[in-house]
This record gives sequence, C-alpha cells and structure tokens, in this order.
Amino acid sequence: MSVKKRRSWLSRRLPYIYGAFIIIGFLLIDWAGYDLLLPDPAPYRYELVAEGNITSFPDLALSVPLDLGLRKFEARLDADGTPFAELYVADLGPEVAPVLLDWQNRSSELQLVIPSRTKDLDELLNAVRAHVPEDALMLGWWETTRQLHALTGVNILFDENFPRPLFIPPAWESELSGIESLERVFWRISEKNTANSGKFIDALASEAEAGSKILKEIAGSRRCFIVVQLSDAYKLSLTRPNRVGVGFRDFPAGGDIHDEIIQVKNWLDKQDLRDYAVESVGLVKKRVYYLENIQTAKTLLVQMLPFGNFDPLKLSGLKLVANYGSYWVYELEQ
Repeated sequence: MSVKKRRSWLSRRLPYIYGAFIIIGFLLIDWAGYDLLLPDPAPYRYELVAEGNITSFPDLALSVPLDLGLRKFEARLDADGTPFAELYVADLGPEVAPVLLDWQNRSSELQLVIPSRTKDLDELLNAVRAHVPEDALMLGWWETTRQLHALTGVNILFDENFPRPLFIPPAWESELSGIESLERVFWRISEKNTANSGKFIDALASEAEAGSKILKEIAGSRRCFIVVQLSDAYKLSLTRPNRVGVGFRDFPAGGDIHDEIIQVKNWLDKQDLRDYAVESVGLVKKRVYYLENIQTAKTLLVQMLPFGNFDPLKLSGLKLVANYGSYWVYELEQ
C-alpha cells in the first residue's frame, strides 16, 4: 500500500477515532462524577454464613416453623473481617423484606442494635399461638410484630422494615452516610406506610388517655392486642426526642445481687433519677432504663411498662393480660 493510500485510509477514519476518544472521555468523567456522589462504604458488612430451616440452627432458641427459611449472617468489620455480631433472619420470599429474629452482640464496643431477648420472645410466641384469636390484630413496635407475624401468622398492620435506631460508635460517626446506605439496602427499608406507623408511634408518645384513643382509631372494630418491651421506651425517645426522654446505663452483673442493687441505686441517687426499670442482658450485664423528665412519665408507653409507680390497672382503655420477661401484653378494651 502506498504512503498516499495509507494516509487516505487513516484520514477517513480519524473522525471515528476522535469520536471514540471523546465518548470514552465523557464516560470517564461521568463515572468519576457519579462515584463522587456515592456514599463511602460502611465500615462493616453483613456476610452470610449459613442457611436452612430451624433444624440447621440448634443455637437459635426460638420455636420456628419447620417450613420457614432461615439465614445466619455475621456483621464483620470491613477492614479485617472480624465479626462483632451474629444475626438470624427469616426469609419469607423475594417480595418480603427480611425479618430480624435474633441479634447478639459479640463486642461491648460495637453495638449497632439492642440485643434480642430470645427466651422472652419464645414465651411470647407460644402465648400468641395459644391465646390470640385468628381474626385479632397485634400492634407493637414494627420489629416485634414482624417477628410475631413470621413465626405465628398473627395479623399485623406493618410488614415492612422501617428505619431502625442505630447505635453508632463515635469512631464511625463520620461514616454515617455509608452506614445508612448499607442498612437501607440490606434490610430493604421502606418509605411506604410511614404515616400509618407514625400514627402508632405518636399514640405511644402521647399522654396515656389520648394515646389510648389513637390506638382505638387504628384498631377500628377489630379485637386488638398491644405488645411493648422495655427497649421500646428508648427507641421511642430516639424517634420522638421532643416528647420523650429515656436513657439507659449498663451495669456488670453476676456477683452478689445485693451489691448489684446497691451499686445501681447509688448511681441513680447521684444522678437524681427516680423513675427507672431494670432488665437483665445475658448473664453478665444489667441494663437500667431511666426517665429524663416528668413529662415522659405521662406518656402511654412508659405507663405500660414497669417504670416508677407502675400501676397498669389505672390505664384507661387498656387491660394488662400477660408479661413475659421484658415483654408486656395488653388488650385494647372495646
């Protein structure tokens, strides 16, 4: 081929070559710009370690139906893969967001979620199967009612995962956007029904009589049971901080019970705290939830739980029907 012909061949193709370089350049710029808009990765990940039914997981102390699919994950540090929590999830199919059945922290420093109370929950499950009518409605914090629905089939209002209050270690505060992105994707957090779930939360955060009336509006003509747990009070304070103030502090357990009581009471006296409730967290820790102000003591949820001068018989429109450890069950009077 002559030099002239080679130049002619090249000159005819130069526009296409230049165009290709321009397109590649725009794609690189677009990719780089898009990457800048993405949140940084979370400092941890969820890693699947096993799946099957309840026979595959003898350590899960829950009475789970044999036909329910289960998955076990570990929450692991992204840097070195060290696990800091293990969790069991119910798989109800691709159309349903995963249901958290059990979360157990392995680290005292990295506690994203309040640990489950599987023994108490299992007692509650058996009671729901035995005593709650098929056409009744169960209300409660969405995490609890989703567990009850997955394991017993009881009717609930909300079968989505909503944003969960997370306990972000100080070292991770700068990585909040990545953490929220991971949680939203893994749990398939829903933006639907937030108004209805918000109405239920508002009922719990209202003064007792007003809150009971809101619950009746939600339940309508259906027979309705409400289940609440001590940790719900703290979750409510994170969700409605302008209306509810609840804190907690952990104390070591496992020694002399009288010394433990004295230690807790001395700390409460120093903080000038009078309304509180105590629950065991495993064998080595006790958690003390306390009310930060007088207004909080008037809210419906707090009056349904054993804080201060606990007297459930005085609650208007609600009847206490059972207690299973940290869970308290009420029936809405019709």
